[in-house]
Amino acid sequence: MTGFRFPRRGRNMTRLETFADAAFAFAAAMLAISIDEVPSTFDELVLALQGAPAFAASLAIILVFWYAHQRWSDRYGLEDLPSVLLTFALIMVVMIYVYPLKIMFQSGFHFVSNGWFPSEFEIESMYQFKVLVTLYGIGFFALCGLISGLYGHAWRQRSVLTMAPEESFDTASESLAWLFVASFGLLAIVLVWTLPERWVGVAPAVYSLLFIVGPLIPIVQARAVRRRLGAE
Repeated sequence: MTGFRFPRRGRNMTRLETFADAAFAFAAAMLAISIDEVPSTFDELVLALQGAPAFAASLAIILVFWYAHQRWSDRYGLEDLPSVLLTFALIMVVMIYVYPLKIMFQSGFHFVSNGWFPSEFEIESMYQFKVLVTLYGIGFFALCGLISGLYGHAWRQRSVLTMAPEESFDTASESLAWLFVASFGLLAIVLVWTLPERWVGVAPAVYSLLFIVGPLIPIVQARAVRRRLGAE
């Protein structure tokens, strides 16, 4: 968001947005800390609650992509064939991505807590760790790439949507911004396969840079719009 006020073309929920919301809700349910059975003892309850941080972190990532799609739908209200196909692809990747996502956070919290936080997934070799980071990176890149594709498609429909120059430029920059975020997934993959083994743990840590870079992206976008169009 660059600070400019753009039209809200999707004021009424489309069937596509409703389907996407239901799919994201189902993906969130799959992350539940105790989905198989209700704990029957105090120890089982504590064990289930120890999985809460991994659940919360995984859910936060899912919500980031849900909100990105919701914001796109709200701004453009598109329900044409490319929008449907891109949304269905997004949902498909989310459903596949949810397991590597939960495993990555469970393993991460298990490692940093020296085993106090539980992990249901056992990593038995460095090769398996590298494959897990690769699968997570591919999923992250695909999800960001699909959000970028949705904004790119909206930009191609700028004449149909009668976009003002500011909105057209912002839409294009939003697409590029998501591609930039997607590159962190590729960077993690490259690092995990090229770094010496003692530094391999740095690879998944590159995602933490998004906490620094993320808030800067809207600022850069707003300045780019003003510089390009002289907007106030």
